[in-house]
Amino acid sequence: MKLLLTGNIGYITAEFIEEAFPECQILLLGETKLKSNRRKGLSVHPMPKQESEFRDIFKTYDFEGVIYFSNYLSFHGTKEGEMETLRHLLHYYKGNSNSRFLYVTNSESSYDITTGKTLLVRSAEEFCRQYGELHGLSVKILRTPYLYSGIYENDYFFKLFSKAFEKKEIVFEEAPAQEAHFLALSDLSNLLYKIFDNWNDQEGALQVPKVFHFTFEQLGQKLNELLPAVHMKYLANAAIQNVAANDRVLRNEYGWFPKISLLEDLPEVYKAYCEETNHKARKIDVLQDFLNQHKTLLKVAELLITFLLFELLNRAAGNQVQFKMIDLRLVYIVLFGSLYGINYGIAAAGLETLSLLAAYVKENVSWTTLFYEPSNWIPFIFYFAVGAICGYIRMKNSDNIKFMKDENKLVLDKFLFMREMYQEALRDKRQYKKQILGSRDSFGKIFDITRKLDVIMPQELFLETMHVMEDVLENNTFAFYSVGKNQYFGRLEIASSGMNDVFPKSVRLSDYPEIMEKIKAGEVWANRDLINGYPMYINGIRREGQLVMLIVVKEADGEQLSLYYLNLFKILCGLVETSLLRALDYQEAIENKKYVAGTRILKPEYFKERLDSFHSMREERRGSYVLLKLEYPNMSLAQADEVLQNSVRENDVWGISENEELFIILSQTEQTALPIVLERLENDGFICHEMDAPAGGK
Repeated sequence: MKLLLTGNIGYITAEFIEEAFPECQILLLGETKLKSNRRKGLSVHPMPKQESEFRDIFKTYDFEGVIYFSNYLSFHGTKEGEMETLRHLLHYYKGNSNSRFLYVTNSESSYDITTGKTLLVRSAEEFCRQYGELHGLSVKILRTPYLYSGIYENDYFFKLFSKAFEKKEIVFEEAPAQEAHFLALSDLSNLLYKIFDNWNDQEGALQVPKVFHFTFEQLGQKLNELLPAVHMKYLANAAIQNVAANDRVLRNEYGWFPKISLLEDLPEVYKAYCEETNHKARKIDVLQDFLNQHKTLLKVAELLITFLLFELLNRAAGNQVQFKMIDLRLVYIVLFGSLYGINYGIAAAGLETLSLLAAYVKENVSWTTLFYEPSNWIPFIFYFAVGAICGYIRMKNSDNIKFMKDENKLVLDKFLFMREMYQEALRDKRQYKKQILGSRDSFGKIFDITRKLDVIMPQELFLETMHVMEDVLENNTFAFYSVGKNQYFGRLEIASSGMNDVFPKSVRLSDYPEIMEKIKAGEVWANRDLINGYPMYINGIRREGQLVMLIVVKEADGEQLSLYYLNLFKILCGLVETSLLRALDYQEAIENKKYVAGTRILKPEYFKERLDSFHSMREERRGSYVLLKLEYPNMSLAQADEVLQNSVRENDVWGISENEELFIILSQTEQTALPIVLERLENDGFICHEMDAPAGGK
């Protein structure tokens, strides 16, 4: 099964996928720390930024299910863009066969106090429900408590622990008495497995029940045990919200309920956070965090300290011959302009300008001389020019590098995405090739069907045809009716196993004028109006314009009411028609050989074949028959044959054994109807003996 998991998938771990979707091919679409793993059938792609990318994904992959994890699953998380993403997913998924869409969202729509967030959650649910009804998608909505994680950076508890270490304070925006509703990821994985394993087309929302009743005050006390130095604050005047009562559907239908409480699992969450962030409260870590948070202050300190160092170096080495060829002030400006950009380059030029002015003053150069002599401006102009130019070059190079990195990342993502799509296409090509060669309606399968129907005895053909149709059409409610020359009645020849008592033994064709009109026109009659008591499909087989057989499908499920299924049924009936007409032509060609001269009495070897066929159908519970031994004391064999032709049905068979004893096979006759037949035969002058063993054994 191929599944698409998208949305707020940062919570998803490799263990979660193994528990929830074993032996499935998974495509993760969005921000996640997981990496593609072809051996485990896992592919990871970033969330598409354009609608065309959604279209390409759904064209490449034939998903059997889509799961969208709502942003509302994160406590106090961001909610932007959810409706638009849902629209893209549903729009491009609506054409898939056997489509299953699961929207996993928060239980906030069930809160008794309506807020703006509650309205947004309800709107998203209603959008999914209405879109599914409009386009025939099987949509389910799963309302769960908030998820929690110690390794997902956008999770509430991850941020909570980070703020606690930073500010030594935790602030809850809820009242102390407000119940906290959170669900463990392992519980959710078990629930998703059960939902997809027992998917049905019933619509509606599934509500995760409230099992663990604890408040934010109790949660704060548990956090204090883990972080004793952290101070807790609550919003005392916040409104207390309650979730609607549990409807027990998940427990009754799926046998599931939450098993892990957040209070018990909180130490493990904290441990996972510490392992993820490598937080051990070392002094170097504290210093590093401080420096990362105050980068600007660090750069200013570097600027001033380096300025002082260069001033000391300039005074100490300024009188040496080798340093007179180097302007240390200009070196300082070039250094900071090249390191940190134009702003720091100008600042460095400003500091060195003050240094140069101080040097002029020290050499008793007055301000008037500096101002009115333009040649003295040149060093100051060069300082600022060099600082601006070096800073601009640095800024331009940084922008170019950032742009190239972004472009390379984008190209790499597109390349990986296209390579993944190409590999998926190749894998699907191999898989589809195998399916085409072995599918029920492939050319190889049709050849196999034709080979199986290459028989010359009608009863054997009926049995083989029944096997083929049940296999290809995946239906076990077939019946074949033979139609006599008078076109008045259809006589049951064979039925699917266990359906022999469901179909009538004979039907009057004139009782179904609308069906016969359709069949005589060469079309398949389909019960599109679902008329009670009528079969779902009936097709006729004709010989020289005359109807000789009816093939009936009693029942059909929802997937078998399609045009594809109707056409497949019609094609199979065409193959059966060709084989049956060939068998009938063969039977006519050998008519003089198989019958006793001048009669309709089968010779021993042909009668044995017919009896074996009837016996095989009865063994498979596809038909019934009664074997009678007939004595005719006052008649010759020819006279007995003439009487039988006028007394029994066209689909009954009679013949003689090797001992020249007369037997008759009453086709589709039960023991309940036998007394009527016996009475009629005895009135015609026959003495009847019911036989238990096939006549071929005599």
